[in-house]
Amino acid sequence: MADDDIVLEGIDIHKSFQTGAGTLDVLTGINLGIKKGEIVCVVGASGVGKSTLLHILGALDRPTRGKVKLDSTDVFALSDKKLAHFRNKTVGFVFQFHHLLPEFSALENVMLPRLIAGGDVVSIRKKAEELLAEVGLSGRIQHQPGELSGGEQQRVAVARAFINEPLIVIADEPSGNLDKATGEELHNLIVELNRKKGQTFVIATHNQLLAELGHRIIEITEGKAVPYIVRK
Repeated sequence: MADDDIVLEGIDIHKSFQTGAGTLDVLTGINLGIKKGEIVCVVGASGVGKSTLLHILGALDRPTRGKVKLDSTDVFALSDKKLAHFRNKTVGFVFQFHHLLPEFSALENVMLPRLIAGGDVVSIRKKAEELLAEVGLSGRIQHQPGELSGGEQQRVAVARAFINEPLIVIADEPSGNLDKATGEELHNLIVELNRKKGQTFVIATHNQLLAELGHRIIEITEGKAVPYIVRK
């Protein structure tokens, strides 16, 4: 893997938490590089640190020790204000629970990250409409989350993740709250967006079928990252 292919790099990532019983070491020296256009799936037992790693890679949480470089930027060297701006522009997020704002329409939810970043409202609306059409929701753009099915809500979350044309999309158990058929539809959508847009994904999942759709699988075990499948 050539260095100039790597869009996201984790370097010696450690994360510890203080508990009533003392220090809990969750990540103990993670090193990984994600190439542009890859789908990399992170697997491991519950509580092993998959979500913790994704939150650090997406710059939502700071490591106890180590670095994350996104597009060669040392993200944790930025001030909190600059980091928030950089993260909004360069990282899209899809979580197990969609975190849509219930009082806003699907269209407004998708527009929101781009509005925060700044820009022309008319062009942002047009882009959001295009993304919702791309995920199969062109007829549902004015519906609020409570009027959508679970699968539709997650598709809105996927469209929202793409609104700022991020370098990388971080997805934490994106189908974990969906039934089998709806989850498979979401998995196929992720693969299709990767194929059409060359979008880079890092996905934490318990779902073996989703993991096997990725280009690489990384297992978190005993605080370390172990790559064990490479798709040709």
